[in-house]
Amino acid sequence: MAHREVEETFMDQVDELRKKFSNNFKDNIQKNVYDQRDLDRFQLEDLYACCFLRHQQGSIDKACDMVDVSLRWRKELALNDLTEASFPLAMHESGAIFYRNHAKNGNPILHIMVAKHRKDTFPALTVRQFIAWHIDKEFLANPGKRIVVLIDMTDAGLTNVDIDLTKFEISCFTTYYPALLAYLLIFEMPWVLNAIWNVIKKLLNAEQQKFVLLVKKPQITQYIDRDQLLVHLGGSDTYKYSYVPVSENVCSTHNHDSDNESLVSSTEQSSTSSSVLRKRVTFSGLRKSLTFDGFAAAELEDQSLSHKTVNNVHHGSLADIRPANHLTFNMDLDKGDSLSHIQISNTSKQRLSFKVKTTSPDVYRVKPHTGFLAVGEQIDISILLPNGHRSGDTKDKFLVMLLMVRDDVNENNLDLLSSMWKSVSRDSKEYMEYRLICDKVYGSASTGTIVTKPVIKSMTTQFSNSSLEQKVEMVAVQQQELANQLKKIVLLLKLLIICIAMIIVCVLFRGF
Repeated sequence: MAHREVEETFMDQVDELRKKFSNNFKDNIQKNVYDQRDLDRFQLEDLYACCFLRHQQGSIDKACDMVDVSLRWRKELALNDLTEASFPLAMHESGAIFYRNHAKNGNPILHIMVAKHRKDTFPALTVRQFIAWHIDKEFLANPGKRIVVLIDMTDAGLTNVDIDLTKFEISCFTTYYPALLAYLLIFEMPWVLNAIWNVIKKLLNAEQQKFVLLVKKPQITQYIDRDQLLVHLGGSDTYKYSYVPVSENVCSTHNHDSDNESLVSSTEQSSTSSSVLRKRVTFSGLRKSLTFDGFAAAELEDQSLSHKTVNNVHHGSLADIRPANHLTFNMDLDKGDSLSHIQISNTSKQRLSFKVKTTSPDVYRVKPHTGFLAVGEQIDISILLPNGHRSGDTKDKFLVMLLMVRDDVNENNLDLLSSMWKSVSRDSKEYMEYRLICDKVYGSASTGTIVTKPVIKSMTTQFSNSSLEQKVEMVAVQQQELANQLKKIVLLLKLLIICIAMIIVCVLFRGF
C-alpha cells in the first residue's frame, strides 16, 4: 500500500502540473515519445505525480521538465517491459544488488555490492536496466516512500570501479526517480580509490553531492542500527544473499526484513513471465519496436543477404548506402572528436524521405538526420562522435530509414509526412531500412598501433565531461602503479628483515 508522506501543499498542485505538462509537451505525447503506461500512471496516480513536485520543492516548471526527462528515460530503458526473466541467471545469483532491512528513518535499504561487479562482464545497457529494474519495483510499489542506498565497497578494488555506472546510479535518484532517495551511503571506500572519488565529485552538482555520504564502521551506525546491519558492516544480521526465483517464491525477491516481509506491486505480479525477453532498443518515431540481440556479425550477414553488398556499398531496394556494414571512428588519442559519414544515393524511380536514427542519440551529432532525396540524388550525412566517449563493449547502432513520397510532400506539410511514416508497413515496397554497427579505432598513426573497440552509449548526458573522464583514467592508472610499487616495497622490507635475522643468527653462532 502506498505511503502517503507527500505534503498536502504539493498535492494541491498536482492538477496544475498535469495541465502544464499536457500543454508544454503536447507534441511529445502525440508522437508517442513516452510509454503510454507511464503517461497513464502520471495522469491517474496522484502520489506518483506529486513525487515530482516534492522533488522540485513545489516548482511546477522544474517538476514539469523532470516529468519529461524521466518518462523519456523510462521508455529508453524499456522499464515497463522488464521482468525477472529479462536478465541472465548469473546476474540474479551474483548478489550485486538487493534490498535488506531498514535505516533509522524507517526507509528500506538497497545494498549495492561493488566487489561483486566486474566491468564488461555484462553489456553496459543490461547492467543499467538491472539496477533500474530493482529501483523501479520499490518506487512503483510505494510512491512517496524514500529509500536509503548503501554502496558497499568492502573488498572492492580498481577492477571493480565503474565510473560511468556510479554516475548512472547517482543520476537515477537525482534526475529520473523523483523524491525517492533519502541519502546514499558509500561504505568503506578504499584509500586507493579516494583520488578517483574526488574526480567523480567534480562531475556532480551541488544538489547531487549533498545526498552522498562517505562512512566507515564507526559512522554508519548513525544512520542504521546494528541489528539492521550485516555482520561485515559491523552489525549483527547474519543474512547471506541467495537468489530465489519468482517462480519458486510468489513474494517479491527484495525482502526488507529478517522475517521476510515482502512488498509486491501489481505491476511486478503481472510482469512475471517464464519466457525470456529479448533486449529491446526502441527508436523514437517508429511505429514498431526494433529488436537487437547483441547485433552480432551473423545478423549483419543475414541483413546483407537480401540485397547485394559490393565494394563496401549496400545496394538496397530504394537506395545505395555506404558503408555497407560498419561505421568506423578513428579515436586517435592525440586528436579531438571523430567524424564518420553515411552516404545515401536514391536509386529508386521516386522521391524519398529519409531518417537516420541511433541507439545513442545523446552521444552522436548527426547532420542532417532527416530530409528528402530526389531521384538520382546523393547525400553525405556527417556523424560526429566526441572524443570523451571511449569505454565499454556495447556496440551502438544506426538505422537508416527511407520512404517513397510524392513530390508535393515537403517541409511545408510535415504533418502529412509524419502520418505517412506512422502508417507505413515495414514490409511495404515503398519502405526500406538498413542498420549499421559502430566501431572505434584507437591508436596513433605515428606509433602504428591500432586497437578496435566498440562504441558505448552514455546514459547520463548531464555528466558528460571528457577532460574530467580522462583525468579519472589517469588517476586510476597512477593509483594502480602506486599499489604495485607498495607491493614491491613490502617485499623488499620482508627480504631485508630476513637478511637482518640471518646476520643476527650468524653473529650469535660465532659468539658461541
